Amino acid sequence: MATSRRPAPPLGSFRLPSVIRTCAALATLIVLALTLAACGASSEPTSGTPRPEPEAPLPKDEFIAQADQICLSGDSRIEAAADDLATRNRQPTPAELRKLVEGLIVPGLRAEVDAIGALPPPEGSEDDVEAILDATSRAVDEIEADPTAVLDGPPPALREAGRLAREFGSEECGVQ
Repeated sequence: MATSRRPAPPLGSFRLPSVIRTCAALATLIVLALTLAACGASSEPTSGTPRPEPEAPLPKDEFIAQADQICLSGDSRIEAAADDLATRNRQPTPAELRKLVEGLIVPGLRAEVDAIGALPPPEGSEDDVEAILDATSRAVDEIEADPTAVLDGPPPALREAGRLAREFGSEECGVQ
């Protein structure tokens, strides 16, 4: 008796079962949230009052240490939000995702840019620091414009900011 085989579905038309799609979407969201946490969604609000700038540029190792501390400050909030979404055993709704992005990730990244931008960069590294902050700001704009795109992973500008931060010497800031 001949066994009939179903023809393979055309590429691009294959759809994973719903549970697997949901798990994959949650995994992607968690990975994004954790990588964004590495960028430091700061839990400290920005007051709008400019910080007094120290008179002299920081030495590079001190600048990196302070920037890395800023980047670490918000990890627990983003991880907690991602864990909360993951425990629901379903793909987050667009409203839940928008709330996470607009309420936590975007303001956190903007606060990070503000806080690191307030540090006096090491002498001769002003352009490097500006490039990192500019790439992060572009990424925030991309995320804000399309919050659901984060399910596809960090935007290219955030990857660029992470690469630049690692090249500069940061161990905590940037997408890993």
